[in-house]
Amino acid sequence: MQKLFTEFTATNAAQWKEQLVKDLKGIDYNTLVWKTNSGIEVQPFYTHENLNNNPSPIFTKSDWAICETIFVTDTKTANAQALNALRNGASGLVFHITHKTDFSILLNEVLLQYIYTLFIVTPEFEKELAVFLSSISVGDNCFVECDTTLHGKVGLHNTSSICMSTNLYQEAGSNTINELAFSIAHLNEYLNIASSSITNIHLNVSVGGDFFMEIAKLRALRKLINFLLNEYKLTANIHIHAQTTSINKSVVDNYNNMLRSTTEAMSASIGGANSIAVLPFDLEFNPQNDFSSRMARNQQLILKDESYLNKVADMAAGSYYIETLTETLCEKSWEQFKVIESKGGLLACLKSNYIQNIITKDAEELIQQFKEGKLVLVGVNKFQNKNEVVNVAKRKNTVHPSGIKTINLSESLEQQLAN
Repeated sequence: MQKLFTEFTATNAAQWKEQLVKDLKGIDYNTLVWKTNSGIEVQPFYTHENLNNNPSPIFTKSDWAICETIFVTDTKTANAQALNALRNGASGLVFHITHKTDFSILLNEVLLQYIYTLFIVTPEFEKELAVFLSSISVGDNCFVECDTTLHGKVGLHNTSSICMSTNLYQEAGSNTINELAFSIAHLNEYLNIASSSITNIHLNVSVGGDFFMEIAKLRALRKLINFLLNEYKLTANIHIHAQTTSINKSVVDNYNNMLRSTTEAMSASIGGANSIAVLPFDLEFNPQNDFSSRMARNQQLILKDESYLNKVADMAAGSYYIETLTETLCEKSWEQFKVIESKGGLLACLKSNYIQNIITKDAEELIQQFKEGKLVLVGVNKFQNKNEVVNVAKRKNTVHPSGIKTINLSESLEQQLAN
């Protein structure tokens, strides 16, 4: 049988560009090249010539855990929310614990051995939680995050696992290259003190709205972690937990937040996250409620049951654009990581405010792009609903002990509406 398209000659990149220049009819080709906040020049097209070798999948798993995020204040209420989430499609739970908690009540009828669970705790409750978990069956997908690295100190709470959070870099406005570099430097602080018994690495990251960039970011993150582990001659299971970002969520036309978090969840799944938490669309300005939690679960259920994103492992593998972007992020972020290490590592750079200054500069650029309309949030700084009545609530932006401050792009606009 004759192979399809054998009568057509192959077209190289130079020929594609030549045709494109003709079609532009005098418009400068370079006007189609745009630069990201990370300084990466994105070309109008990519071909196999952009690839250094034949790409292979970076990860082989295809499914992910659908997580519900629970902020524990009242223990019985949190338990009821957890059980309701599990009955309605969730396969994982993320507990934020900042108060004294009776864990036997919180986890009543919650069978941790069958689901993914992440406990994010403050140091004063970490030991109590560890004691409780040691008395029950938890399985291999239960993680406790008590990461104090951004407080200026690092310690291993479990000699076989590293469980750390790098989502503050995204939430504070860091560009992608710097975010990856900080994340690898963050992990390296743990590996400097880790023993050869480390078998699990769990990273908690935020995923933003730049669809293809975020896919490439997670793929690059996994590659960089493996490269760093090779330097230490370590082998470990890597679990990437992704949560949707809060940086682009707005009180104004707030149902659009669900569209934003849906594309972010898509990026996370295609990029290889092992578990994903879609934060409720109104979390930043309303108390957590049944409706927004249900919508957050259903967004992921649709991605699985209707879009079948859980059926293919690393579906971005072989994409000329995403493969090139992944490699570029790896190269540039590794160079930035080496700069951080040359200055003494992440902790030393936090102490000298080197990291904080970089993030502040990145955030200022991002906010300015939003104000100028170069960065568009539909319904917020473009295509506003003039008839909308907006109830502007005080935001939950925080200043971390490290001095790194979370930001929100629409905050200044919301303040104007309030005045």
